[in-house]
Amino acid sequence: MPNRLPSEEQIIAILRDEPMVGSQLRGALGLPKKQKMAFKQLLADMVERGLLKRTSHKEYQLGDGEPLDEKEEKRRRKFAEQGVEDNRRPGARSRRQNDKENETRVKRGILHQTGEEAWEVHELETGKVYEMCHRRTAPGKDGETISFTLYPHPKLKHSYLAKVDRTAEAMNISWDEVKTKFMEESNLPKDFSPAVKKYVDGIKEPCGKDFKGRVDYRNLTILCIDPEGAMDHDDAISVERLPGGGFKLGVHIADVSYYVPEGSDLDEEALERSYTQYLPWTAVPMLPEKLSSNVCSLHEGVDRCAFTCMMELDKDANVLSWDFHRSIVKITKSITYQQAVVMMENGDDDIKALAEVTKLLKINRTKEGLLEFKSTEYGCKFNEKGEPEKIVPRETDESNSWVEECMLIANNCCAKELAKRKLQGIYRIHEAPDTKDIMELYYMYPDLFKDSPVMLRDLGKPRSGDTNLNPVAFKLYQHLVKRAGDDETLTNRILRSMQKAHYDSNSFGHFALNWQDYSHFTSPIRRYADLWCHRELARKGKDIEAERTNSVIEVCDLISANEIKNMKVERISIKVCSCWILKSRLGDDFEASVTGIEEWGIYVSIADPIAEGLVRFRDIAGDDYYVFNPDQGLAYGKRSGRTFRRGDKVMVRLLRVDPLRGQADFSILEKLSSEPKKKRRQGERDVSERADRAAAAEALGYVSQPDENFDDFAGGGFNDEPEYMPMKRSRDRKRSADFGEHGRGRSSEARGRSSGGNDRGGKSNKKSGPKAFGEKLAKGRGGRGRSGRR
Repeated sequence: MPNRLPSEEQIIAILRDEPMVGSQLRGALGLPKKQKMAFKQLLADMVERGLLKRTSHKEYQLGDGEPLDEKEEKRRRKFAEQGVEDNRRPGARSRRQNDKENETRVKRGILHQTGEEAWEVHELETGKVYEMCHRRTAPGKDGETISFTLYPHPKLKHSYLAKVDRTAEAMNISWDEVKTKFMEESNLPKDFSPAVKKYVDGIKEPCGKDFKGRVDYRNLTILCIDPEGAMDHDDAISVERLPGGGFKLGVHIADVSYYVPEGSDLDEEALERSYTQYLPWTAVPMLPEKLSSNVCSLHEGVDRCAFTCMMELDKDANVLSWDFHRSIVKITKSITYQQAVVMMENGDDDIKALAEVTKLLKINRTKEGLLEFKSTEYGCKFNEKGEPEKIVPRETDESNSWVEECMLIANNCCAKELAKRKLQGIYRIHEAPDTKDIMELYYMYPDLFKDSPVMLRDLGKPRSGDTNLNPVAFKLYQHLVKRAGDDETLTNRILRSMQKAHYDSNSFGHFALNWQDYSHFTSPIRRYADLWCHRELARKGKDIEAERTNSVIEVCDLISANEIKNMKVERISIKVCSCWILKSRLGDDFEASVTGIEEWGIYVSIADPIAEGLVRFRDIAGDDYYVFNPDQGLAYGKRSGRTFRRGDKVMVRLLRVDPLRGQADFSILEKLSSEPKKKRRQGERDVSERADRAAAAEALGYVSQPDENFDDFAGGGFNDEPEYMPMKRSRDRKRSADFGEHGRGRSSEARGRSSGGNDRGGKSNKKSGPKAFGEKLAKGRGGRGRSGRR
C-alpha cells in the first residue's frame, strides 16, 4: 500500500529549518519515487496559495501567505495606475533598440528590497516600477541609485524584469580599498628590502669628512624653487653678474651618487624602479625617504653635498664654458613658484637676474627652432577624508620657465661633457617623425597642412649623418603647431604623430629640442638616468676605463620600458580619481566633447567634473546603427546619416562607473554640433585636393590612404602629452621638463601602433582610363587572375 502524502504542516516544519529543492524535500519525508508527481502537485498547490514560494534556484521555502492570483491583481492595478505608457514590451524588432531619439537602453533607478530575496527598481525619470528576479545575493544597497536594463519577463507576456547593468560591488567599495587595489594591480613596490633599509639607516647627515675635495659655494646666494608641497628638492640655481654684462650661472644638483654606491643593493633596487612613481594621493620613491627627502634633499640653511654645473655666459647668454664638479651648498632661499613671482614683482635682485638670464637663454633656443605645445596637465584635490574631491588643471607661473631653461642648458652641457671626455653616458634621444605617421596625419587633417612651407615629397629624402635632427620635418611641425593653435584635440593628434623620446648610449640628437646633444643631469633623486650621468661625470683617471657593473645598453632598455609603464600608471591613476568623483553622479547629464573614435565606440570628455569616458555605439540614443570609418576618423549612422567626429559637442548621460579600473561609460543623448555640409563629389576643388594628396602619397611610396591605430584610450586624456614636451612643473610635486626633462608622452609602443604601418600600397598602377579598367575587369572574371588587392 503506497505511503500517504505528508501534511502541509509537516512540509512547512521541514522547510522552516532550510530551503530545499523538490528531490531533497521528498527524500527528507521518505517518499518513494512513484509518488513524485503527486508530491509535486501538492507543492505547486501550496505555492499557488502562498504557503510556499519557489526561488530562482528551484528551492522551496516558506511563503508570505499571499496567493499568486492576488499578487497578479496588484501588478495589474499598478500598471493601470501608470497610464497608457505601461511596461508592456514593444515588438520583436525593437526590443534592443529605442524608438525615442533621446532614450537610451540603460536606465537609472532607485533600488528597493521588498522581501527576503525580492527587489524592485523605481525608475527616476518615469516613476515606473520594475521587479527583479529572485536572487540570493543582493544586487546593491537598499535605496541606492543604480543603472539597469530591461529584459522580457519569462512568464508574463507584456512585462519586463530589471537587471543591474553592472555589478554594484565596485560602487560600494571604500576609497582606501580602491587605492590598495590599484597599487596591487599596478605592481607597484610596497617597500624597500631589509638590506637596503639597514644600509640607509647607517647613513648620517653630511659633515666635514664628506666635504673634502669639494668646491665650497656656501657663501653664494642659491635659490631653490619648487612646487608647493614638494618633499624632495634636488636642484637649485645661482646667478652672478660679471663685469662686461656676462653671467655666471650655477645649476646645483643633489649629489645622490655619493650615497648610492654602484652595484650595491640600494643601486640595484633604484635601477629596478628607475623612477619615482607619482600618484595623485602618494608617491612611490626610487630611493628611501631618508635619502630622497632628507640627507640628499637641498633644504634651506643646511649644508648639503651637491654636484654643480657652473657655466660662464656672455651678455647674450651664449655658453662660453662650463665645468662639472662636486660641491658644498647651503640654500639661501627655498621658495615656491608663486613666491618667486611675488619676489620678482617686489624687485628682488636675485630673482631679477634669474629672470633676465633665462629670458636670454630662451631667445637663443628659439633661434635654433622651438616647438611649444599648448596642453593642459591635471591634478586632483582631496577633501578632509582624503578622498578625491575635484580634478583641476595644474597652473603654471612665469617662474616655471625660469627653472626650466636653467635645467635644459645644464642637461645640454652634460651631454657635451660626456661626449668630450668619452664617458659611457646615457643620452636622451628623440627620433624625427616617421613619414607614414605624417601622411596619416595629412589624410586625417589636411587643413593643418594648408600653406605649409614644406612639400610632403621632400620629407622622404635621405638625410646625411647619424642624427635625429631633420630641419625639413622640424619646419613642418612648427607650421602644424601654429595651425593647431589652442585646439587641444588637434594638438594631441599632432603629438601622437611624433616619436617617443627614450634613452640611448649614443647621442643621436633630440628632434623636438632641435639639439644634437642632450642628456639628463638635474633630477637624480627621482630618475636613474641622472644618477648614472653623475657617476660618469665623477670618474677620473683609471676609473674612466673601469668596467661598469651594469651594461649601459641594458640600463637604457630597462629605464625606457619602465618610463612607458609609469606614464600609463600615472595616467590611469588620475582617471581612478575622476571616476571616484563621478560615482555619485550616476544618471546625470553633461555637455561633452568628442575626443576620439574607435571601432568599439566614441571617447568623450566632460568639463565639470573633469573626466572622460567611453560611449559604446549601442549606447547612443535612438534606433540607429553606427559604424566606424577609420579613413575619415568618424562614426556614422547607417539609417540617419548622422556623424560623430573629434571635436563635436554632444549631450551625454553617465551610465556606469568603475573606480577600480578608472573607467566611465556614457550614452550620447543628443548631438549639439551641426552636421557638416556634404562636399560635392565631382567639385573642382575636391578633385584638385585629391590630386594633390595622391601625388604626395605616390611620391612617398603610398597609393592608398593609411589606416589609423590609436591607443586603448584614443581620446587622449589626463597627462597624455609626449615626453618630449616642455612640461609645466606641477604644484604637487617636483618636476622639471624633458623638453624637457620630465615630459611624458605617447610612444609607438604605448599607442600600440602596428609594425606593419599604414603602407598598403606598393608600386603605383600606371594604367588608367577605360582600357585599364577593362583589363582589370577581365582579370577579375578569370577566376585565377589577379584581383585588385596586393
